[in-house]
Amino acid sequence: MSGLSISPGSELTAASQHLRSELSSIGDRLDSESFTRILPPLAKNTLLGTFRKIGAEHGAIWLVDRTGDNLVPVFGCGKHADEFLNGKFKLPTNQGLISMVFATGQPFCENNIHQNPGHSPLLDTKLGVCTEAMIAIPLTFANSLRGIVSCVHLSEEHTEQEPKIFSGVDLGDLELASATIARLLDLTLIEQILGWQDG
Repeated sequence: MSGLSISPGSELTAASQHLRSELSSIGDRLDSESFTRILPPLAKNTLLGTFRKIGAEHGAIWLVDRTGDNLVPVFGCGKHADEFLNGKFKLPTNQGLISMVFATGQPFCENNIHQNPGHSPLLDTKLGVCTEAMIAIPLTFANSLRGIVSCVHLSEEHTEQEPKIFSGVDLGDLELASATIARLLDLTLIEQILGWQDG
């Protein structure tokens, strides 16, 4: 049995170019509030489930702001989440390892983060913690690299505890979650452009 072959007609090909342009335009206009509104429940559940699976204590989606100057945490979980979400923290895109991942577009996994000279202490200082380990994955949707998915192991200041680590398997799990979230975001935006939303 031969495989199913799908070839769009000329009208669909022309329309797809327009759709791609609209998708990019919407992505360029997204801010923290609008991103949080369109983030599908399935994407949230996928990410939270992955954080639990790999044992991350905190995790977040970071969205680059419209100026391109800052990465802003727009969705996350963990003990200190309320202290950095909802506009309470911005990371300049020229500082820190998360910004490095955004600049290079390459995934990152490292333990002993606090010993890395590229690590920005801004959020650690704000929260009164020490980042021990980190995974950061580029988040590409609406035809562009638009953010980062990250998770960390933390230790509280003035406490002694055995450092926790992330593995290559953990990195792969978060890469899969990030790719899934990106596809769900694209689908959500396309449905909005085409007026396909339920209700």
